[in-house]
Amino acid sequence: MIYKKDAPFLRFAPSSTRIFVLGGVLLLLSAISYGIKHLISVVNTSVAIINAVLVTAVQWLDSAFVFLLIIGIATVIIAIAVNCLQPDSSRIRCIVRRALFDYSYGNPLHFKEGELLPSIKCKKSGLHKFVITITTKCKTAKELQDISPSISSCLDTKGFWQYAVVETTADLAFKWVSFTIENVMIQKVLVIDSIEELRPKEPTKLIVQKGTYIDLTTSGSMLIAGKTRSGKTTGIIALLLQVLLAGRDKFGSLVTIIDPKKAELSQLPHTYTLDENGEATPILDAIKNFAATITKRQEILNDLSVKSGDAVKWWDADMRASFLFIDEYVSLRSILPKRTAKDSTDYNIETFDGLIKRIVTMGASAGCYVIISIAEASVGEGGLPGMLQSAMTTRVLFKPKVKEGRFMWDSDMLKDFPERTYNAGQCWFSSTDGIHDNVTYAQFPNMGGIKLYAELHKLLKAYYRE
Repeated sequence: MIYKKDAPFLRFAPSSTRIFVLGGVLLLLSAISYGIKHLISVVNTSVAIINAVLVTAVQWLDSAFVFLLIIGIATVIIAIAVNCLQPDSSRIRCIVRRALFDYSYGNPLHFKEGELLPSIKCKKSGLHKFVITITTKCKTAKELQDISPSISSCLDTKGFWQYAVVETTADLAFKWVSFTIENVMIQKVLVIDSIEELRPKEPTKLIVQKGTYIDLTTSGSMLIAGKTRSGKTTGIIALLLQVLLAGRDKFGSLVTIIDPKKAELSQLPHTYTLDENGEATPILDAIKNFAATITKRQEILNDLSVKSGDAVKWWDADMRASFLFIDEYVSLRSILPKRTAKDSTDYNIETFDGLIKRIVTMGASAGCYVIISIAEASVGEGGLPGMLQSAMTTRVLFKPKVKEGRFMWDSDMLKDFPERTYNAGQCWFSSTDGIHDNVTYAQFPNMGGIKLYAELHKLLKAYYRE
């Protein structure tokens, strides 16, 4: 099929519309035949001698009228049935084809007269989710990737207003580009009325929302950013509650919380904060202890692997995940002094950076993870070191803005995310689990009716059997 500016309306119309138009034409012909028959009958009865030819014509037109009427009505009924039975994937395909190929819609792909049109396919890929695939016969992958706003806008006016492009993927050979569209208005948020509702069915999976999990067997440490009142701390607590509910293992798993601000978290058991002199020595000691458990747990896994003759993963050894949560990472880092030539201790920022780097890069194999919380996504001085940020495989940005998002993800991953106003708990989310590798919308559990710090206090006590 080639591009034509003066293409007729029906060229990109759905099958039901074409059938309906055919039925309308048949009914129109039946009406015309009835009118002509009536006119001939009037003429024939007005003359003195009845014309046999006119009588035959009336009979023929009467039969044509009945035939066309029956076929026309049947065709219209078929068109209605086809329209009702047509799957949403076919509807979406027709909508997108018309929006991209019909000149009256603005020609977003800038086709030239006579240029070959690409093929479009659409299939359902899950609940309230579809994948539209467009070939690159005459357009480059880059040109196709840039039309995601056009696809979202054409759906907005054609009965799928709640759907939008949430992900764009190009084939490695650049033979096609796929657009994942999803109902972004559907409520996936979990409303938690009891802490027990957060108890994980699998200790390696931490739930974020309905159908969205952080899989600890494939992902690593977490970077979580968000300004004040963005829902960041509540979201992190939701994850920690799940880890605590999964229980402690016999291999020394830990849940260690670092609060350099001496705020609410510092009142919890097994939380470390600044000492009476305002120094972070207790914090550094707690991080050293957490890092030491990685070595011990890895040695246990190595011994089990030797005995079994195959690699034993931490979850296969019935280990539970260990977590080090550092609240306000940037503030903590600013407290630590820089190393000088006269330093005789390891109380400095270099020691801290080395420990965090080791845990982030080596801890996942032993089931040990870091959750780093920052108020604003940025890199370099006053932010998260670039090397460390790239090693964090699960990333969350609460109440996101595109400008901040670019510090956490490549710009290409955010091209389908327009600026909009988000509520507390709403975020952009990605994790290297093979499902959420690309950035998606998410909303952490709503736990407004629960006294979170009281529950966290109780579960920390139970976790350490105190």
